[in-house]
Amino acid sequence: MAATIVAATLLSLLAVGLHYEALVLASAAVRGLPPGSARFGVALAVVLALVAHIVEVVAFGVGWYGLIRAGVVALSVESPTMLDAVYFSGAVYTSLGFGDIVPVANGEILAVSEAVTGLVLIGWTASFTFFQMRERWEPDRG
Repeated sequence: MAATIVAATLLSLLAVGLHYEALVLASAAVRGLPPGSARFGVALAVVLALVAHIVEVVAFGVGWYGLIRAGVVALSVESPTMLDAVYFSGAVYTSLGFGDIVPVANGEILAVSEAVTGLVLIGWTASFTFFQMRERWEPDRG
């Protein structure tokens, strides 16, 4: 149980750090665009944020897979592959919910931590996107 709590904490911190850096990068990339490219700038910001979310899901998936291989947690599929772990991670991160794969041994804490982290980071992306739209589109109106 302690290993799961440590993994949940570290993976959540990693995801927040990755997301922060990705949004800083996206912000800089958008600021560097020439005037009059508001639509492209907002689209670029969204794409970079989506890439960040995918990287974060994969990071959690690697964490799940490592814990599964170490025998710390288990999922409801027999001999889950890395792809299974990443798929499960995506379902948890997006709060889509459990479907064909569920945690069956000691993974509950990590699942809750990942779901809360994903929810916060998705909200952060929404607010970042709104800010980018407002900042870039307001000057284009006038």
